[in-house]
Amino acid sequence: MTKLTKSKIDALEIKSKDYFIWDSELPGFGIRVFPSGRKKFVLQYRHSRKSRRMMIGRHGAITLDQARKLAIQALAKIGQDIDPLQERAERRDALTVKELADRFEAEHIAVHLKATTAKEYRRNLKLFILPAIGRMRITDVTRVFPVR
Repeated sequence: MTKLTKSKIDALEIKSKDYFIWDSELPGFGIRVFPSGRKKFVLQYRHSRKSRRMMIGRHGAITLDQARKLAIQALAKIGQDIDPLQERAERRDALTVKELADRFEAEHIAVHLKATTAKEYRRNLKLFILPAIGRMRITDVTRVFPVR
């Protein structure tokens, strides 16, 4: 185990099977070298007694310093008993605003509202909300205005 540097990463040889080189300064941080020559930064950690391996990013797409900062941020979350891989999966699997609007229409508008109010709700969804943010994940929707 040695400290990872850009020159050491560039000099890594390609083998017939993928392999890992671990950083001596940051525990669990390393790089995975694939037989194709592709190199990816990884972080291996334990959460809830399970060993987990998280891909941070591809070498070349992000720098070593960026990957190290992302690994430190992930380790900080792990220290707070938050699993970064679980967090990533939840964000990926979150509903879109369109899916939520369809559910809202079926479970609330159609059941609880009078006809004219329901018509106005559907119009607002169709004209304003769905064109603007319909494809966004609900976890990515934030307040645009500053809170006073």
